[in-house]
Amino acid sequence: MKVRRYDLVMAVFPNARGFAYVTFESPLSPVDWGMTDLSGKRKNQKRLRRLTAILDRCGPDVLVLRDVSYEPRARYLPQLVRQIEQMAARRGIVTVRVSREQIQEAFAHLEAPTRYAVVCAIAKNIPMFEPFVPPARKIWKGEDRRMGLFDAAALALTFYRLANGHAAG
Repeated sequence: MKVRRYDLVMAVFPNARGFAYVTFESPLSPVDWGMTDLSGKRKNQKRLRRLTAILDRCGPDVLVLRDVSYEPRARYLPQLVRQIEQMAARRGIVTVRVSREQIQEAFAHLEAPTRYAVVCAIAKNIPMFEPFVPPARKIWKGEDRRMGLFDAAALALTFYRLANGHAAG
């Protein structure tokens, strides 16, 4: 079976603060990444405007998003993901949704595949991300904004594993 090769794969991870994204040329070669924090009202509109600029600048071949169809806590996410998919379709960008279960399966080789273990595995395999590794979260602290960057990277690496049979992180 011949697998289609995508030159640029971008993964976007929307979160309560804004979103994070990573663009890869290959599973271990990120070429662009960033985190966007937004405040105030109309966060979804602001997310879409910023993401439009990033998509136009990077021009990915495929856009990977987390499948949030069954996300009970964040009611805004399903609509936002649909809007991002529509925006990508207008630009001729293929969109792929990756489920939480697929991410866990891609990183199942880790001794304990917690989110922080996934962060450490990604940083170990992609040294450019090492400076972004947040400290381990204490139960009384909020989530570090850099976690979104690793969530986006995990989406992209899971996509590569599913599409090409490569091992993630």
